[in-house]
Amino acid sequence: MKIYAIVPARSGSKGCPDKNIRKINGLPLLSYSINFAKKIKDIDRIFCSTDSSKYAEIAKSCGADVPFLRSNYASSDNAMEDDILRDLRIKFLEFDIEEPDFVVWLRPTFVFRSIIDVELCLSKIKEDNSISASRIVTRAENRLYEIAGSTLKATFNDKGKSMIRRQDMPESYKVFNTDIFRFKGNKFEPNYLGNNIFPVVSSPICGLDIDDVFDFEVVKNIVETDSEVINEFL
Repeated sequence: MKIYAIVPARSGSKGCPDKNIRKINGLPLLSYSINFAKKIKDIDRIFCSTDSSKYAEIAKSCGADVPFLRSNYASSDNAMEDDILRDLRIKFLEFDIEEPDFVVWLRPTFVFRSIIDVELCLSKIKEDNSISASRIVTRAENRLYEIAGSTLKATFNDKGKSMIRRQDMPESYKVFNTDIFRFKGNKFEPNYLGNNIFPVVSSPICGLDIDDVFDFEVVKNIVETDSEVINEFL
């Protein structure tokens, strides 16, 4: 059984240019996911999928394999993760790299992760063939609104009230921190995670995603000033 950790690190961020190699506490952002992958039991290889030769050299210096660069079609602003995965399959074949049975997908914009939770995700999908994927989730705000024209409207049933207690609403969850899924036999269509996803609820800090400069500075400040709080998640 082969298990690969893959860190997808495109170079074309608009909200925070070069965010995947910006430094937090002296280390490039993508290194946090690579270093986390080194802690996961049963990982055979760690790959970084990137379109940038500069990013590739940085990833290799952090301990990842980068035997090829991502194709242009899988690196565009409109590319989705299923495009990246199809490209990986082609490149694995081209470079004579055996396809893995499972992939641990570590998005580099998430710095905080729990090794216990991720290994639980991995063990569940390995043990149960009915599980199509497993996913780290974190609790999220469950009372969200949208602006329709110039009017604020609830996206949930607010029962005609101006205030609804969070406790009176169903729990909601954020995803995208870490996904574990089957690679062999996967057609990598838009629903590549399948329909039977096993969730593991992790600490709220694991839901912090770096999308723009503000997010980056928030996470950077936490890492560099609150080490006692976050050590178990780095």
